[in-house]
Amino acid sequence: MIKCHYAPKQYISLTSLGLLALGAIALPSPSWAQNPTDNPPPELNQLSAPPTQEAPYTLGAGDLIQVFIFPVEQYSSQQEVLVDGTVNLPQAGSISVSGMTLEQAARAIGDRYESARILRNPRVTISLITPRPLRIGISGEINRPGSYTMIREGSQFPTITRALQLAGGITQAADLRQVQLRRPQRGTSDQIINLNLMELLQTGNLSTDIRLRDGDVIYIPTATEINPEMGRQIARASFANNEATLIDIAVSGEVRRPGPYTIPSQGGPGGVATITQAIKQAGGIRLMADISRVQIRRLTGQGQEQILEVNLEPILDGDNLQQDIVLQNGDSIFIPGVETANLEQLSNRRAASFAADQSEPLNIAVIGQVFRPGPYTVTGTARTGDAGVPGAAGGGSIPTVTRAIQVAGGVKPEADIRQVEIRRSDSRGSRQVITINLWELLQNGDATQDTILQEGDTVFVPTATEINPVEMGAIANASFSPNNIRVNVVGEVQRSGVVQIPPNTPLNEAILTAGGFTSRAHQSSVELIRFRPDGTVEQRRLPIDFTQGGNSPNNPPLQNNDVVIVGRSTLASISDTVDTIIAPLNRVRSLFVVPSAFIDIFRNY
Repeated sequence: MIKCHYAPKQYISLTSLGLLALGAIALPSPSWAQNPTDNPPPELNQLSAPPTQEAPYTLGAGDLIQVFIFPVEQYSSQQEVLVDGTVNLPQAGSISVSGMTLEQAARAIGDRYESARILRNPRVTISLITPRPLRIGISGEINRPGSYTMIREGSQFPTITRALQLAGGITQAADLRQVQLRRPQRGTSDQIINLNLMELLQTGNLSTDIRLRDGDVIYIPTATEINPEMGRQIARASFANNEATLIDIAVSGEVRRPGPYTIPSQGGPGGVATITQAIKQAGGIRLMADISRVQIRRLTGQGQEQILEVNLEPILDGDNLQQDIVLQNGDSIFIPGVETANLEQLSNRRAASFAADQSEPLNIAVIGQVFRPGPYTVTGTARTGDAGVPGAAGGGSIPTVTRAIQVAGGVKPEADIRQVEIRRSDSRGSRQVITINLWELLQNGDATQDTILQEGDTVFVPTATEINPVEMGAIANASFSPNNIRVNVVGEVQRSGVVQIPPNTPLNEAILTAGGFTSRAHQSSVELIRFRPDGTVEQRRLPIDFTQGGNSPNNPPLQNNDVVIVGRSTLASISDTVDTIIAPLNRVRSLFVVPSAFIDIFRNY
């Protein structure tokens, strides 16, 4: 209960009154500085720092007060300040007390009783029994701006931070260093108080958390720049949004599943809503995402758009978690893409907590000079199959160009691995072509040439205009060549038919794989038939010398679908010819032998 006592001045003689009147003419009127209880001039009352001492309570409609009047206690009574700001007192009638402090109201009541000559020398004491609810306004960067009614909690009046909590908490775009409180003043313009609530968060200075008065208006301005560090402090503040609610956001660009999402806000079951959590919700970043230039588009409480560029690279090193910006309702996140990136960078991104799940397969296409062109579903541990047989898709590693080629059965000997193309569409539908040189990978170990693939890529392996036999051998031994090729060895060999041999296998080894020559074989030479990509057929007779090494002109490396024909020796040919001639005579002879056998049977009987 707040009490205020008023003791009126004593009656003075007319002579003294005259002297005072003369003094009033001779002296200037007292200034507001000499009477601190009076209101300051309007021009000095516009802008001020937080008050070091709470201002006295002022009465208004709805206050319940106890008026004690001495020496006539019958005039004492409980009074509620009416809607028009007045109280009705016994004998004195209606008196306006709205906007007055308790001391000013006690003085006004005493003056009324004295001026009406109802009482002489009244002593008036006013106590505040029940203060009226406070009606305040909140606008700016607040989740639920508007008008609010607040009541006193115990003996304490509500503070500005309690009002911010009631209005749903501040947004991430709030500028807590420039909070403004507009307070109505009796008989003059409103007082504007600047408050630095960031000081309250950082130092615990409670002087900035001032107590509110009826009619106060709080304005939270928009920050001109978004500071990631301040954003986390704002998110942890007691007057931030601590309700378990959901916020609507959008994620676009280089993520696995772009689109709108609803995620838990700060204080919700998922904890503080940050940019990395939003990216996880969207399936994670794609491998070609540029996480150094992530953009957040945010609408402020004033309807203006703010754009913040965030570098998420430090998060991968654990150096600066401040870059993991706290989100608010309506935020839009855009992750741009990069044209090139080395394997080290991509491996780091793949290991990020907000990267896409690598166990999910990629849908790609492989065309051109591969044994099995077409669409494939592939991950990172693809294995090359035999020529013409798709390799295994595998899983668990980074899907690269060479692994995609492996799944497609490997490159053909006439492939131009210096001009392999990756045809890609980015998240906005733009087409781009990335040319890589796998020969550099084979010769110099340049792993950057083995580019990471992403969803929807098409790998094109062109045809070489010139074929170098030395390079063909190196390509045949590469990991992205097939494990085996198929060669048809027919004729005078032990196991005539299709044999599977490693790429770059010479002719001699293919014959030995088929079991070697039979006794009827023409062992000095064989015939090699090769089907060329242009549809023509090459046919050569090559001498056989098992003492020759590989890659010699007479012992060339074989290619897929080659046909090796082992002919008959001269003796075998003559024998086969004689058999061909004698075979009909034997059939004629058999016509005579059969009836003779029947005649012999009848003779025995």
